[in-house]
Amino acid sequence: MKNYGLLLIITIVSLSSCKNEYNNHEGYTLQFMPRKVQNVFITTGIKRIYDWQGIKMADYRTMEEDSVHEDLFFISILTSNYDMRIPYAEANPDYDPKYFVLPVYHPFDWEYSLDDPIPSVEQQIALDYAKDDQKGSLRSSNPKGYDNESLIPIHYRVTQIKSLNISALNTPLFGRPAGESLNDYFTIRTFDPRIIISAPTERLVYSYSSKEYPASIDEWLSLSPFGQAVMWLEINKKIESLPLNVQWVVQMETADGLVLSDTTRMITITK
Repeated sequence: MKNYGLLLIITIVSLSSCKNEYNNHEGYTLQFMPRKVQNVFITTGIKRIYDWQGIKMADYRTMEEDSVHEDLFFISILTSNYDMRIPYAEANPDYDPKYFVLPVYHPFDWEYSLDDPIPSVEQQIALDYAKDDQKGSLRSSNPKGYDNESLIPIHYRVTQIKSLNISALNTPLFGRPAGESLNDYFTIRTFDPRIIISAPTERLVYSYSSKEYPASIDEWLSLSPFGQAVMWLEINKKIESLPLNVQWVVQMETADGLVLSDTTRMITITK
């Protein structure tokens, strides 16, 4: 019983001392999680199309299959200050990075170290989040609901991105040789969180309350942005000569000259 009491005290102290926790507002607390961009990851995803009360809907999940229809395929680009594969390797003795697929969303990583926050950025995010929440647009997307207090993680990056390129490892696509940039053939589907921060000014240039976002990689780069925690992209042109085996590659360069890259496993894209 003494041990339980001591554990409870430690837990309360730890929670109350978490840095970057913003003031409670209307039953929720924003937990800011700033990280440098020191690793980049690319993973494949698949859309599931279904009807809900006569309305066509889609959800997005990690692709575990070996093949996917071209209309249902997307990629997810994730960044962080640590190797996201480490916790999975630690939890699974049979882990094999050749076959394991990272999730297309940001993993639950509270235990991994954070970098120094940018208070002015966090204040801008908090104000915008509260404004959009008051309009009710965020309530449906909150998995824990707003009836009870919720701790909501806000992952953001504190490293400016200079370049981002997507290519195919050994497969010519869209009339371009293997390894050449295919940025023009991808459209940005969404950002998570739905924010874009301009690095030079540390201003929130796109936020939860924004109605439109950059749809192309070039447009996003023109903002001199901090890295995104998660970015989803879809192919915007039909692929010829399907089925086709492809390994996708992402290469990213930060403003301080760090060059990062990652490659997916082999997948088959079908008609």
